[in-house]
Amino acid sequence: MNFSQTIKRKTKAELLEIMKAPLEENKEETFEISRRINQLIFFDDYNQQICLPNHKKYTKETLKPEVYSFSAIVDCQLVEEQIERVVKKKPQQLGCIKVVLTFQNESRDIWLIPNYINIDSMAYKTMRSLAKNIVVEVNQSKEVVAC
Repeated sequence: MNFSQTIKRKTKAELLEIMKAPLEENKEETFEISRRINQLIFFDDYNQQICLPNHKKYTKETLKPEVYSFSAIVDCQLVEEQIERVVKKKPQQLGCIKVVLTFQNESRDIWLIPNYINIDSMAYKTMRSLAKNIVVEVNQSKEVVAC
């Protein structure tokens, strides 16, 4: 049993079976959280893996948690899209923010601000800082494998 399994739909018998199973069987795909950035990304430094919990709030779609090896990471970058619109009769710069994680076979987006908001707002600045932090942490983890 690990953090990515839900017990909501399991019967009492299934839960007892999981609890009695030998530890070796349960350790097939363990993920031990050693670092985390909010609920956006988890790091397992011991097994050199990252987990994208894929909360619907951050992915724009319903996905199950995904675990990737540090060595599978090809690139991680902050992507900001900005437009200028008239809001309340004033021209304003609006933007949205996502972090794009590129792996060997696929790419995943972590949306921090999926809808356009004012780039001068505190929410935008906070999420931009958080996105930069994610990029730094992922790139550091990627470099640990390269060494």
